[in-house]
Amino acid sequence: MKKRSSTSKTFYGKVVSGNQIGRTIGFPTANLSIDSSIPFLAKGVYGVKVKYRDRDYYGIMNAGNRPTINKENLHLHYEVHIFDFCEEIYGQELTVETCFFIRKEMSFQSLEKLVRQINRDVQYAKWKFSIKHDIENIFWG
Repeated sequence: MKKRSSTSKTFYGKVVSGNQIGRTIGFPTANLSIDSSIPFLAKGVYGVKVKYRDRDYYGIMNAGNRPTINKENLHLHYEVHIFDFCEEIYGQELTVETCFFIRKEMSFQSLEKLVRQINRDVQYAKWKFSIKHDIENIFWG
């Protein structure tokens, strides 16, 4: 039996409408409304497995305040970018399992720099999950 990582936590969340900034920068996200019983997660980016309608998907999730985009409303957000996924899922429930920690949450000086880092995060997660990826983008993207 495979040993679970110490960062592995599973929780459920309902997809709610967000600011829809992710889709404008090429990374649409499912913004999750979760109950207060979620296990503690350090602020940052995680590689995640997502279950939706009995299908498994991979992705990345930011758990944090979104400091580059959100300067005023500092409550905790859980935003999941699901790889190779293009469905309207507002109001649906997702099961999310954090599989590994990628990096701490950071503030970037521009959206362009944020997008570059998200690209690196996606490529790294795909590599960790053994999904086809462009290895050069991890280091030079």
